[in-house]
Amino acid sequence: MARLTIEHDAPAEDANAKTRRRSVALRLDGHAWLRVEREVFAELGIHDGDDFDDVRRAEIELTIAQVRARLFVIRSLAVRLQSTAELERKLAVRDIPADVARAALERVADYGYVNDEALADQLARGMRSRGYGRRRAEQKLRERGLRGDIAKAAIAEAYEQVDETDLAREALRSRPTATDAERRRAVAFLARRGFSTAAAWGAVRASVDTEGS
Repeated sequence: MARLTIEHDAPAEDANAKTRRRSVALRLDGHAWLRVEREVFAELGIHDGDDFDDVRRAEIELTIAQVRARLFVIRSLAVRLQSTAELERKLAVRDIPADVARAALERVADYGYVNDEALADQLARGMRSRGYGRRRAEQKLRERGLRGDIAKAAIAEAYEQVDETDLAREALRSRPTATDAERRRAVAFLARRGFSTAAAWGAVRASVDTEGS
C-alpha cells in the first residue's frame, strides 16, 4: 500500500502561478504520481491520506482519462456542434484509447450534447436554404461524418417539398444564359452546387424562356 498526499497549488501573483494553481498534485508515499486539473480532481472521490494499492491506482488513472476525455468533448462542443465521428477523430488525435473515447461520447450523449440526427437536420436545411442541391448537401454531411440512414433521412426531409429545378433556378439567379457558352457555364455552375444534370438544364431553359419573353 502507498499513502496518498494531495497538494493544492497555492495562489500567487505572477502569471505562471495563476495557471499552476488550477491543478492538484498527487503523491504516493511522497513520490510524484500525477498532476490533475481541479475540475478533474473534483470527480475522483479521493482524500489526503488514502491508501492505494496497484488496483486502485489503475482505477484512478482510468477515471482521470475518462473525465479528461469527457471534458474535452464538452469544451469542443461549446465551440461548434459536431458529429460523433468528428469527435472520435479529435479524441484519436489526442491518443485517447478507443474505449475511453467511446465512454466519454456515450456520457456526453446522455447529456444531450451529441446528437447526430439534430446536426444532420440542421446541416441539410442550411444547405437547402443557401441554394444547394441534394448532391452537395450529401457531400457536406459526409464531410461532417454523417452517413447512412441519418444523412438520408435528414436530406429527404429537408428537400421533400422542394422542386429541384425550381431550386436550381433560384440558385442561378441572374447568371447570363443567352449564348450556348453561357448556358454551358450555367449548367456547370449548378452542377458544382449539387444539382442533377436534368435539374440544371431545366433551370437554364427556364432562364432562357424568361429572358426571351
